[in-house]
This record gives sequence, C-alpha cells and structure tokens, in this order.
Amino acid sequence: MIRSLLSIALLISISSCSFTRQWQGNSNAQQTKASFKELTGRQTFTLHVPENDIYLAYQFIETDGEMSASVKSPSATVFNKRISTSEANTLHLVNQKGVEYIVMIKGKRASGAFDVRFVATPN
Repeated sequence: MIRSLLSIALLISISSCSFTRQWQGNSNAQQTKASFKELTGRQTFTLHVPENDIYLAYQFIETDGEMSASVKSPSATVFNKRISTSEANTLHLVNQKGVEYIVMIKGKRASGAFDVRFVATPN
C-alpha cells in the first residue's frame, strides 16, 4: 500500500515539473526573449522600467501546442491571453521608472518565441 502511494506521489511530482527543449534566449533588466520547442510548465521573467517616458514592446508567437502569456505591473495586467498564432503591440509608459514588470509564459507542449522589451520610440 505504501509503495503504491509513493509511486503515485512520484508520478504527480514528475508530471507537474516544467521542461523545455531547444531553449535559445537571453534576458536582462530591460528585455527578455527566447525561442523554444515543447515548453511544458511556465517561465517567469522580471523587467525594470528604465525611464519615465518609454514604450513596452511585446511579441508572442505560438507555432505548436498551447501557449499563454501575461505581462503584469504591480498595479495592472497589461496583457493576459492565450496565444493562437501571434500577438504584438507597443504600450506607452509614463512616470514608471524603476517599476517591476513580470512576464510569464505558460505552455503545454508549446513551441514558439517571444520578445518583450523597453524601447525609446513606438514601432
């Protein structure tokens, strides 16, 4: 009986883990970007607004599987959506220097890419 319970607990813990294949990306305080295959689970990144008058540009691309993405500041969610093919936009940020933005990518065998960064002018 104990052996069965331990086996079930081990299977649950393994299935709840996050893994990704062919992850290629980089991240710093003002940008995070990557391309990947088979993301299962979630990846979280923190960005810090570098200037008081700046733009936040984001692009999310899903090529396979299920992928959702969110971008949140301490006071609001600026983006939260399931990605079906591609989503891109640029948002103007005023008087937010130093504010922390959280970028979260969730996937279920998802393949794709993302790029979230602060830029001086809208694209």
